[in-house]
Amino acid sequence: MSTHIVHILQHGSIVGVDRGCLTCKAPDKEEKRLPLADVLAVIVAARGVCFSGESLARLLQNDAVILHCNEKYQPIGQTVGLNRLVHIGTFENQIKSDYKLNIKLWNKLLFAKISNQAYVLDLIGKPHKINEYIQTNEIDEGNIARHYWSIYFSQFGRKAPKVREHQGAENSINGMLNYAYAVLASILHRSIIAHGLNPVLGIHHKYRFKSNPLVYDLMEPLRPLADLILLRYHRNYPRKEIDTFIRSAAKDILTAKFSFDGKKKYSLVPAIDLYIAGIANFYRFSDLNNVKIPTLKGVGFEE
Repeated sequence: MSTHIVHILQHGSIVGVDRGCLTCKAPDKEEKRLPLADVLAVIVAARGVCFSGESLARLLQNDAVILHCNEKYQPIGQTVGLNRLVHIGTFENQIKSDYKLNIKLWNKLLFAKISNQAYVLDLIGKPHKINEYIQTNEIDEGNIARHYWSIYFSQFGRKAPKVREHQGAENSINGMLNYAYAVLASILHRSIIAHGLNPVLGIHHKYRFKSNPLVYDLMEPLRPLADLILLRYHRNYPRKEIDTFIRSAAKDILTAKFSFDGKKKYSLVPAIDLYIAGIANFYRFSDLNNVKIPTLKGVGFEE
């Protein structure tokens, strides 16, 4: 069974095949190899990557997906075999998914989000009421959001925005948050497509022109990670602006280690792949126990 997603992040990499293995050689790096039969998808997030004709043919023959990204690491297209644009079985199950099960999945995502938000506020060290919301099992998303942002933004002093702005944010703090969310969403988007899910079929959000509601839905538990990254940056560089934050955020995203069960630590990309694999399995087997959502509790950053 194909289980590995190959991420090509080095510019100028050359992809080929040799004795049943997919090979990848980056400039000034040792060649890496992986059995072709184990490759679920290849995600190209670098410039100047070259595939041999044979490597393309063998990947498609093995039903792998090749996902192409732009310079902002956002998915812009995919190379797939003639038999698929998405995983047909998963796609059909997405369409036919039970409404009540979708509601349960959405509630599980929201519960994970507010649990991660509670952890961020715990790190700030100010009293908050989010744990009380969690204990009641009643998720009032609007009230929780207002409570969360009022405490979170208080850490930024004069730079603090009065409200959370999304598109076209004028406040620099909101702009930095939006950037971090966009990076995480791009990684998530790649994994959604690679696992055969259709990003325009949301769980809670509805489709709008040029939107990908499934990405928005599955981003919810990951947003507090971006909040934490910005908080770390502000504490280390309180007077610096977004250009420095971009470099700092990239480092934290690459070095973040967090878990699903409080034991084994995962880097971000493998953790997201495991998370989305669980969502794909949910649509195949209608079992919420297959869905494992990353938790920020015990998160660490390798310096």
